Amino acid sequence: MQRVREFNRYLLVAVLSLMANGVLFTGLPNLLPKVRIETDLETIQAVDFLSDPPGRQTERQPDRPEAPPPEPPRVIPQPTMHPTHEQPLSHLQMEMPAFDLAVGTPDMALGVPVAAPPTEAPAAAMPVLKDNYGMEEVDQVPMATSKSRPVYPYRAKRLNLDGEVDVRFMVDTSGQVSRISILRSTPPALFNDSVLAALSTWRFSPGTVQGRPVNTWVTTTIVFRIDEL
Repeated sequence: MQRVREFNRYLLVAVLSLMANGVLFTGLPNLLPKVRIETDLETIQAVDFLSDPPGRQTERQPDRPEAPPPEPPRVIPQPTMHPTHEQPLSHLQMEMPAFDLAVGTPDMALGVPVAAPPTEAPAAAMPVLKDNYGMEEVDQVPMATSKSRPVYPYRAKRLNLDGEVDVRFMVDTSGQVSRISILRSTPPALFNDSVLAALSTWRFSPGTVQGRPVNTWVTTTIVFRIDEL
């Protein structure tokens, strides 16, 4: 008996489930349009809620005031020019210091003294140089720059003799020696060859006349001393 009751209970539950499913399947299509309409209404209401309520008017911006008309240009009165009255010259005279503008040249129109340009002194005439000069005629006598000592003759040393030779020679403008001549020798002719050989190697700074080198005659004495050997 108990099993029958449980079977009936299960059967009743199954029937009720089938009925509920049938109701859902049959009633669901009818429910969908309602939900869509309600959704549309809610959307419309939301839009109406955001819009201005009826009776509220949009505030109008106040109109800009019109620009005032431009002012007419101001007329600036021109200053009245009063004619100036010339003052008599007697009131404008000024005392000026007196200048003596007179010059000795009558052709000068301005009368300003002008210093005459200095006249150049005439150049000193260059002296006419001679072919040669004596030592007393030159401004600067020749000076030896290279001078070798004459060789003492062997015969004079053997005889223990001293000697002197007076010579005359020309120092040219390049300082070289030429035209040597023996004026006097003591003892005669003993030292002549030694003097001539030495003088040909001597060199001098030339004599000058007003700064210009000239050929100069030189006279000198060459002394031989046995005790200086």
